[in-house]
Parts: sequence; C-alpha cells; structure tokens
Amino acid sequence: MQLENLAEWLEGLRKEDDLLVGELHVPFLQQKESIEVCFVGQKRAVTESQQKTLLGYLEQLDTIHQQTFERIFIDYLTNVDIYRRAFQEWGEDPDEHAPLVNSAEDLAPVMLYQSLFIPSWKDVGTFGMGFWAKWEVEHGVGIKFESWRLLEAGENSVHFCFE
Repeated sequence: MQLENLAEWLEGLRKEDDLLVGELHVPFLQQKESIEVCFVGQKRAVTESQQKTLLGYLEQLDTIHQQTFERIFIDYLTNVDIYRRAFQEWGEDPDEHAPLVNSAEDLAPVMLYQSLFIPSWKDVGTFGMGFWAKWEVEHGVGIKFESWRLLEAGENSVHFCFE
C-alpha cells in the first residue's frame, strides 16, 4: 500500500498535545474504518525517521498485519476461557463479547484497529498498534514493533509506551 501524496498528507496533520495526528485507511481484517496515525514527541514536523517508519509500515503492511492478528489470536485463545467466565459472571453473553473462534479472521467482528503510534526518538521500524477489543473493553489490545519485529503484545498501553 502506498500513500499517494505524503507531503500533502503530512501538511494536513492536526496537533494534539505532543502529537501530530492524521487519518489513514489501511486494510486490517475486514475493517472499513480509518485509523489515527500519531507521530509522538514533536509539535511542528514529523521527523525523517518517523516518515521512513510510516512508509516502511505501508510497504510491509500485509506481513505486519499478518503477524499482528496471529499474535492477537494466540493471546486471545490463551485467555478466552477467562474472558468467557467473566462475562457469564457479569450476566452478559460470552458468545457476543468473547466468542469461540477458529482463526484470527474470526476476531474481526469483535475488534477494531484504532491507532498507529510512531515515536520521534526511536529508530526506524519502531511503532505501536492499538486496538479496541470487545473482550477487553477497559484495557484494549496493544502491539509494539521494534526494528520491524513484533516485540510485545498486551494491553492497549503497550502501543504508546516507548522507553
């Protein structure tokens, strides 16, 4: 996937605290909604390393997304019984919030890719991906990549906490 006009897209970023934020549609499972791309750590301009990370992410999109939803799927399968018991105890339908699934693609109806965080002070290839998840509404799901390798998966905070 390519960004048609990077310079124009970068000019349209909005400022939010120490972030520069833009919207971008990237294919993730069957998601139709755009994600927020958040450039962290500067207020005026996106750094060259952040631009390279975004462009590299877009070039490697299929591989990165495959690794991401496979990791989320593995973690989900590890904990799905805990999620289902909790929803039952709360009087909610576990099949609606934490369905039994056979593949990563089956998670599409119960999760939403929301944001891509790219820090200014890290090397190219370091970024985080944040997800809303129906089975974990309070904490969400976060994925962190470093040097283009999936480094960590956990709660949503994983995707925006960089040392």
